[in-house]
Amino acid sequence: MSYAKLNIWLRDLRCCPKNFWKVELVVKTCGGDYLVDFNPDVIAKLKAAYPEHIVERGSRDGETTIVIRHPEYKLWIKHIEIDVPPGCYIIRAWVCWQNLWSDRAMVIVGCGGEACVNLIVPLGRNCIRDAAIPFGVLAQNLPPDKVRIAFEMLMKAGQMPKEAILKELNDLTKELDAVKVGDAPEYAKGFRFVENLIKDIKIDDC
Repeated sequence: MSYAKLNIWLRDLRCCPKNFWKVELVVKTCGGDYLVDFNPDVIAKLKAAYPEHIVERGSRDGETTIVIRHPEYKLWIKHIEIDVPPGCYIIRAWVCWQNLWSDRAMVIVGCGGEACVNLIVPLGRNCIRDAAIPFGVLAQNLPPDKVRIAFEMLMKAGQMPKEAILKELNDLTKELDAVKVGDAPEYAKGFRFVENLIKDIKIDDC
């Protein structure tokens, strides 16, 4: 069986390659098995490919990672080439830059094949905006006053204008009310909860 080759590029929001002083790479199958578990020689192969770097198994936020860094942090990383058995993979990277985690990518590679994976690392405020409304929906059963305080801090950190969020929630709720299929009613309920929560926040210049 021939290995497949993955070229993994780290990029900013403008799609430009971005240098990082340390990368913790997550490579796992679409079934959830980590590459370092079923193919442990990946570490040795990467050490040979990147002799000036420290390459080791790591762990970050419950994910098994492949850590790559220069011992004195003098060589930057923006591209990693890695050999993997053919299959379907989910790729993600932890980097120490604003957001910390990159977006995920899914890739399928065959025997002797080659694929290029581009991981976008968004800014922290982008991720706060992406997570704020889902947080409010998931927090429906928590004390509303405490959820409101947390949401206010998220709005501040993510530079999220109150009126813009209220409009988005109102539009979403109307859309879901009209659909009434699947879990749309449950989401509509959650969006109303968040909308009422934000209405009581007194800060208008978030």
